[in-house]
Amino acid sequence: MVRRLFLLIALLMPLLACAQEATLFAPVPLAPTPTASGDLIVSSEKAARALALGFTATAAAQAEQVLAQTQAGGAMRDEACLILAAARLELGEIEAAERALAQHGDSRKAAYRLRAGLIAARQGRWPEAQAIADTLKAELVVPEERAWWFFLQGQLAEAVRDATKAAAAYDQSLVAATSEWQRARLQLTRERLRIAQREMSESQADSLRDAADRYVGRNVGNDYALQYAVALAQLGRNAEAVTYLQARLAALPNGVSAQDDFRLILGMIAAPAQAVGRASLEQLLVSGANAAKQRMALYILAEKADGVETRRRLRETLDELLQRAAPHVLTDEMLLVRADLALVSLDYAQADADAKAQLARFPGSGLRSRALTLLAGVAWDLKRFRSAADYAGQAAAATSDAPARATLRLLAAEAFYRATDFPAAADAYGVVLRDLPPVAGIAQVLFQQCLSEIGAERLDVAAGLLDRWADDPALDSLTRWQAEWNLARALQAAGRRDFALGRVTKLCGDPGLTARSPDLHARLAWLEARLAREAGKPDEALRLARALPQAMAGVEPGLARDVAGLLRLVAAESLFQLERTDEALAELRLLRAEETGTEAMLQSYLVEADIQATAGGRGLENAQALLTQFAKDFSTHEYAPYALYQAALLAERRDDNAAFQQAYVLLEELVKKYGEGKLVFAARMKQGDLLRRLNQFPVAQQIYELLVNRFAQHPDQNELLAAQMALADCHRAQAAQDASHFESAVTILERLRDLASAPVDMRAEAGFKLGDMLAARDPQAALAVWWPVAQGILLEPAVAERLGARGRYWIGRLLVRMAGLHEEAGRRDEAGDLYRLVISKGLPGLAIARARLEAPIVAPTR
Repeated sequence: MVRRLFLLIALLMPLLACAQEATLFAPVPLAPTPTASGDLIVSSEKAARALALGFTATAAAQAEQVLAQTQAGGAMRDEACLILAAARLELGEIEAAERALAQHGDSRKAAYRLRAGLIAARQGRWPEAQAIADTLKAELVVPEERAWWFFLQGQLAEAVRDATKAAAAYDQSLVAATSEWQRARLQLTRERLRIAQREMSESQADSLRDAADRYVGRNVGNDYALQYAVALAQLGRNAEAVTYLQARLAALPNGVSAQDDFRLILGMIAAPAQAVGRASLEQLLVSGANAAKQRMALYILAEKADGVETRRRLRETLDELLQRAAPHVLTDEMLLVRADLALVSLDYAQADADAKAQLARFPGSGLRSRALTLLAGVAWDLKRFRSAADYAGQAAAATSDAPARATLRLLAAEAFYRATDFPAAADAYGVVLRDLPPVAGIAQVLFQQCLSEIGAERLDVAAGLLDRWADDPALDSLTRWQAEWNLARALQAAGRRDFALGRVTKLCGDPGLTARSPDLHARLAWLEARLAREAGKPDEALRLARALPQAMAGVEPGLARDVAGLLRLVAAESLFQLERTDEALAELRLLRAEETGTEAMLQSYLVEADIQATAGGRGLENAQALLTQFAKDFSTHEYAPYALYQAALLAERRDDNAAFQQAYVLLEELVKKYGEGKLVFAARMKQGDLLRRLNQFPVAQQIYELLVNRFAQHPDQNELLAAQMALADCHRAQAAQDASHFESAVTILERLRDLASAPVDMRAEAGFKLGDMLAARDPQAALAVWWPVAQGILLEPAVAERLGARGRYWIGRLLVRMAGLHEEAGRRDEAGDLYRLVISKGLPGLAIARARLEAPIVAPTR
């Protein structure tokens, strides 16, 4: 029986699609595609770091991206809601903060209630804020947010005019802050709230002005002047406040500590969006004396760096300060701010350099974990997953935030998985299971650990892992099915079909499974029938497929219909294996009539095409017509481009020029209709191959050049190298008409031969073809090319181990051709050595080598 190409469309198409969409795990039949958390964790960490460093607009944008990619009720979505609510609150967008918090899935959590209380307080809904606060205790709030609980207490005390209690609560909030940056945020928020109050009268403001004038030149006078400026702002007279502050600031002698206070309040009242406000804050950052106030200035400037121009100005300010010989008191913080600023512009090199500089110069900094997390995110975005795993692991070890530590460990585990270091990933997921992060459940981590064990080819370990957790309710039936499916396919690929079938049969025979989870039992029963067919037991598969539809009581109706349809596919394929072709075709046509709109109905076209194609001859045309009709009738379906592609391959199999042209037209239709799809590269490549078979080398050359130039970043670089090899073949075929083609072919083949990253088989092919071209002009040049190729590939054990069948074919041809050239030159001994090398290595060409060694020696003609 020919290969089952067409059913593979249904199985491989989602896998190819998920690769295009950067989904980590392959789709599983009868279940949603499993998802991974890594991308969302990186985005969430960016948002959290941006919020902590003052990039509140960036934090909000990152959090909104996470919300757009998650479903309601998920832990990752809830975390994004909290970040977004906090960012909007700090931006003064209170209603937006309230809308963000409303998307959170659990209003009972302390983090939710804390933000709800802060929002209510900001809106002046004091009874509601107090009621929320009464449900919270400091110990219920995570240490990283406890300072804001004390801050809320301070606001509530101020609302009832209890100045002593308010002052104590605000002081406690500063003590509870877990970093200088959080302390700066708290102080800044309090100042903003003070300025925003509207309880000042004109007479009170006049009294403050008189006191400031009375004590001018003294510290108390400066305090009154600041209070008067705030009073003007509270009365809505911001322009007067700015003018007043500028005048008082200009009158202060240099070095007076009050300069920092005046510049900070001036920057806050004028707003950094205005030139005077921005200049005041920049001056405070550059030459201030109070580190806390400088940090607040930096925070405000970062917060307002929400456009190209403001980001450029902040970058220039940071560049100037960081280049000074004498280090700034905030150098470690400014390095991290500049790194995050670079990330906004996707300047990964600068972000990476600044974070590494921060770590090297300030190894004991409290920002160490944030710098390492930033490096992990940079490596992740650049798909350097091994580095991402290392940095995430270091960041987890550096943080005291337990939930963040657990989340970073999950990120490290997934990074190991993406780096295909499956043993390390399995071990890392095991660690995550012992300390779960809030963004993932046991089932998700178990599934990913199971797939890591499968990737590490420790299939028995994966099976044991699933068996140990089988009765734990934390492993839900859907996740169990997804894991069992992946395990069964891996066992099959490893040649352990009988073991896979036996395992699933045992699971289906568990009487408790049907009672506990009829849905899981139905899925496994379909898999059992399918495995039986694939194990060469069509009678058993047919029996199972016929029996299950009558035993699906309690199965969710939609799932029951899907399983029943897929079982009919198994039955049809089993009938075909039993050589009952007419019954198989009748089953498929009946399925299409009765199961319209189902996955099984769609796959039935592909299965019938496979059956038709197996017959050969007229069957190839029938299969091609069926697939072409499918692509027409279901042109918007994800299978459609794959059906067109396989229809073209069928046309090619008919092996005549008219069929080749027909195949070309089908592929052109695919490219025009699905120009952004995964199959475009393969379709164009096949078109080039067809044109070569039609001897249309100039047009084929154009197609290969298009592939090489347009798809330089193609995810499979080996496919791109294959296009270069085909381009070289095109040039070689045209070399007799135009010598420039000869040089072009030689240039490409030399590159492929010497390219260390190219597959060994391809380097062998390039080496043979290069020498073969040269042999017609200069046999000695060909020998000079060939022997280093044979020596560097065949006689280097580490390289020779990687030779596949194709590479052995080209090396065999190379040695036989070399020997032939030596014979023609009368060098019988050298030729004999090469023939014996072919024989000793068991290479293709062995029969020729033996025949030549046994041939009588003929004296050269004189």
